[in-house]
This record gives sequence, structure tokens and C-alpha cells, in this order.
Amino acid sequence: MKKVFVFSIYMLAGISGFANTTYNDIVAENKSEVVLTLNNVKEGQELAIKDAYGSILYNTTIKTTGLYNNKFDLTALPDGQYSFEHEKGFEIEIMPFTVSLGKVTFNKSEEKSIFKPVIKFKENKIYVSKLDLNKEDVDVKIYYTSNNSDFNIIHSETFSNTTDINRIYSLAEKRSGSYKVIINANGRNYVEQFKI
Repeated sequence: MKKVFVFSIYMLAGISGFANTTYNDIVAENKSEVVLTLNNVKEGQELAIKDAYGSILYNTTIKTTGLYNNKFDLTALPDGQYSFEHEKGFEIEIMPFTVSLGKVTFNKSEEKSIFKPVIKFKENKIYVSKLDLNKEDVDVKIYYTSNNSDFNIIHSETFSNTTDINRIYSLAEKRSGSYKVIINANGRNYVEQFKI
């Protein structure tokens, strides 16, 4: 169910070896601009450029449903590893690229999608679900505080070698306070807080 996104690099000097007949191909035509085209986007989705350390260098909220086009001058970035990240609902599509000596190379074979966890709270229960096709470790930690100061961990669980995580955690009905769920997955932390 991966949505197709197409991106094209336009450079003045042609670069051989790139085709332009199917999605996700890179087309060379104009030296300083990269045109990123995403199909089937929805208003409110996020697009970011991140460096190898996860620092956000650029971030925007998509304003119109349909087709997204934007030009970027990626040659101004220092040499290194980067990625476009298209965050849509519960999925993040990652499009890595390298900048080296003013040349931008997209690493098509390393493109991937990761799925964010879904955390919901209803009737003193925490519902956690996570799809992880790469079967990476997923850590779930639940914290509690009764006075909104320091949170104390009340539950910790690690899931390994599984693609589909579904858990329901029951909370004490008479224990009002604030709860925080932190899920570490795919090298990222996802945090959700709520009160009862």
C-alpha cells in the first residue's frame, strides 16, 4: 500500500544512467535545482529534510491535497548524508540522498517506509499498535505522575523480531494523574501524554 512519489532532479549538464520512464526515477537537467514531486499528498502532511543525525534542516506542512512540487538547491548543503522525509498519517517515507563535492545523488535502493505507532487512550486502557516490517526492536515505556512533576516508570516492555504489535495496558481506575507513553522504534522516540 505504498503510495508512489516521484522525484526529479533537473540539471543543466546531463547525467547518464538515469531513466525517466517510471516512478522514483531521477532525471538530470538543471545543475542547481532539485524538483521534488510527490503524488497523492494530503493537506496537513509534513515534508522535512534531515541530516544523518536526525536534525531537521527544512520542514513544511503541505497545504494542498493532490500533487506536491517544490524546488530545492541541495548543492548548498555540506558534504554528507541526508534524507527527505514525507510524514503522512502513520507512515513516514524516507528518501535518502548524498551530497558530495556539490553533486547530489539519490540512494534509491535505500528508500523505505516506516510506520509510526498508534497510541490511544480509552476507559482507563492504553492501546498500542505498531507495524514494523523490518522486525526491529520496539521499546514501550509507560510513566505516571500524580502531581505533574517527575514521571516515574510503571511499565516497560521490549518487542523483538515481530512485525505486528498490538497491546492493551489496563490502568488502575482509582489512580488519577498524568500518564506518558514513550515508544522507541526505528531509531525514533514517539511520545503521547494524557490525564485521567
